[in-house]
Amino acid sequence: MIKIQKRFIAAVIFIFVFLYACISLYPLLWVVLQSFKTEKEFLSSIWTFPSSLGIKNYVIALTKGNLALYYKNTVFNTLATVALELVLVTLAGFAFSKMKMKFKKVFFYLILINMLIPTPIILLPMYLQILNLNIQNTIWAIIFPYFQGFAPLGLILIKNYMDNIPNEIIEAAKIDGCNTLRILAGIIVPLIKPMLVTLAILGGMSAWNEYLWALVSISNTKKYTLSVGLAVLRDKTSSIGYTPVFAALTISAMLFVILYLVAQKSFVRSITAGAVKG
Repeated sequence: MIKIQKRFIAAVIFIFVFLYACISLYPLLWVVLQSFKTEKEFLSSIWTFPSSLGIKNYVIALTKGNLALYYKNTVFNTLATVALELVLVTLAGFAFSKMKMKFKKVFFYLILINMLIPTPIILLPMYLQILNLNIQNTIWAIIFPYFQGFAPLGLILIKNYMDNIPNEIIEAAKIDGCNTLRILAGIIVPLIKPMLVTLAILGGMSAWNEYLWALVSISNTKKYTLSVGLAVLRDKTSSIGYTPVFAALTISAMLFVILYLVAQKSFVRSITAGAVKG
């Protein structure tokens, strides 16, 4: 009787998870299907399957929609942002987790307060600041605000992960003559690789999909990011049609879907390990 109940519960959970997965994947799959349709097929019915799997819409999106340029800008901005985030968050996480200093908790909570501040409230001060620094329409106007927005979450995750690393390892390294930089680079970083992968995915997704600040800080159309470019492309439906817009959305979404599928084991392992001790 107990085995039957366990099997029934397992079956119910499986059905629930399967339905949830279908509901979650449906919008993405629907967009992908529309991207292969001709304009006539899309206007006739949004529920039918495409008659063929041509790449015409993708070519139009990349050329007439300037998506190739927006894609290049976004890749460059995202890589620069992720590199900065990984370096600075790792240094801060090591300091808060393993080093002794006065008012450590005070500084830690001051950083976390940033998570409580809605972006629209600081949008104008940040914009005025980049004007005063004369860095509008540059990569610096993008990556530093992106880092500031992601830093509190990244610090929480990496600090909790480092808290699970025994202090005895660091003490042994110090006895062997290792300085702080060598301990960090040679011991800590190899141990936190799963969390670094997770931070790269989370920070990269945040920078890749960010729209509001990119729209405010960049006025040069040749330096638009992908999120802003998609909005511009959407306004060109009268000239290029709707289906190339779906192709552009597919291109934008698929990169991080593939990255997550490749790195999902590291992602899950780092999240669960970091949640053990806070």
